[in-house]
Amino acid sequence: MKRLLPALALAAVLAAPASAKELVSLSVCGTNGCHGTRDRSELRTAMQVQPQAAPDHGGAYYRLRSGIGEPGMHDPFVQRSQWIPSLHLIRNDEGPLVEFGLPHPQTQRVLERLSAGLKPFPAAKLGPIGGTSQTARVDEVVAPPSAGSDDDDGGGTGWAWSLLVIAPAGLAFWLLRRRRGAAPGVIGT
Repeated sequence: MKRLLPALALAAVLAAPASAKELVSLSVCGTNGCHGTRDRSELRTAMQVQPQAAPDHGGAYYRLRSGIGEPGMHDPFVQRSQWIPSLHLIRNDEGPLVEFGLPHPQTQRVLERLSAGLKPFPAAKLGPIGGTSQTARVDEVVAPPSAGSDDDDGGGTGWAWSLLVIAPAGLAFWLLRRRRGAAPGVIGT
C-alpha cells in the first residue's frame, strides 16, 4: 500500500492540468454576422445541455463556435455546432455521431442574447437532421458457434477456463503469504 500512494499522488498531479480546460469563448453566427463573448462569468453557465433524441425535422439555425482551452490560451480548440431555436435544441455533429441537447435556461439566455439582431440560416442549409448514419456499412457477419455440437472447437471446456483463473490466483496467494513471512502451507496468522 505504501508503494501505491506515490503512484496515486503522481496520477493526481498529472491529471490536474487536464481539468483546467473550460469554455473560453462562444460565438453565435447568422447570415449577417457573428456575436461573441469571452466573459468568464457568462461562459461558466453557457453550453450546459441535457441530451435529447434526434427530432424528425429541422429548422432555421445559427452556427455556434465554442472555444475550449485554458484561460488566456491563444489558440483554443474550437468545437462547431448548430443552435435551432424553434426546436430549442443544439446539434453537435463533429465526429462520427450527431448529438442533440436541450439547453439549460442559463444557456438559452446566453444564446438568445448573442443571437439578437442576427438572421438565422435557412433550415434547408442544415442538411440531414439525423446525421450520416447511412454511410455505415457491415463488412462481415460472423454467426455464433452452435451449442451442443460434439465436434466443434467451442473454445474449450469449463474446467480448462477455470485453470486460467485458479492458477494466477494461487500464485498471487502464495506470493502474498511468502512476503508476510508465513511458512508455506500454514493458513491464518
